Amino acid sequence: MNDPRKDREQLRQLWAARIADYRSSGLTMAAWCARHHIRVDQLKYWLYRRKLQNPSPRAAGPRFLPLTVTEPSPTLTVRVGSVHIDLKPGFDPQLLKAVVRALEEAPCSP
Repeated sequence: MNDPRKDREQLRQLWAARIADYRSSGLTMAAWCARHHIRVDQLKYWLYRRKLQNPSPRAAGPRFLPLTVTEPSPTLTVRVGSVHIDLKPGFDPQLLKAVVRALEEAPCSP
């Protein structure tokens, strides 16, 4: 009498070889199955069983990277009429003076 465990193992080995052949063939499932006289649903079944037996390693989870946060540089807001000018450290005082003078001399629009 045949040993069912031995028969199952032989069947697994047969399908392992078939799956390896299919994967290395570069053919579509349908083309490979037609060439080897195997039903597509059989190949899908054995691919699924093999996937369950040999799960692929999971991708690593998310990683956190250190982040350096710099404090925003202080700003000074100057208002001339309806115009706002934000000044940051290192601004050119002569340029500011020229801009304010130009704003004061500009005609007001209604």
